[in-house]
Amino acid sequence: MKIAFWPTNTIYQQLSNKNKDPNPTGIYQLKCNTCSHAYGAQSGSPITIRHREHLRYIRNNNSTSVYAMHILDNRHKFGPARETLKLLKLCSKGSRMDCWESLFIHLHHRHNILVDEQQANDNNPLFKLASIPRDLTQLA
Repeated sequence: MKIAFWPTNTIYQQLSNKNKDPNPTGIYQLKCNTCSHAYGAQSGSPITIRHREHLRYIRNNNSTSVYAMHILDNRHKFGPARETLKLLKLCSKGSRMDCWESLFIHLHHRHNILVDEQQANDNNPLFKLASIPRDLTQLA
């Protein structure tokens, strides 16, 4: 007798510790060290690489990114990744990532921790019903 079906998504696989990717992709946050406001965005490439790109924009006085614009225009301080970079949601590129990004930007805006230069333009009424099961003060 041969097994015809073998589940690849079991409860054990969901609960077991998986190898953590040192360079994850997903929704990330960059915090300003001066005002403690945050910039939220998505990255399909590793977030550490995206963090280095933001720092390069700041060092070259290039306001291409909203985070760099905030730091340069307000003369605020930035720091290394361990102090300013935080992964908010691990996910892969696509429409799901776009939805998560919109939700986190909305949450930052609602709790008044979004940098002024970033616009919270998605007023989805479902976001008001969203329940994030962690302390929102940890976002910033």
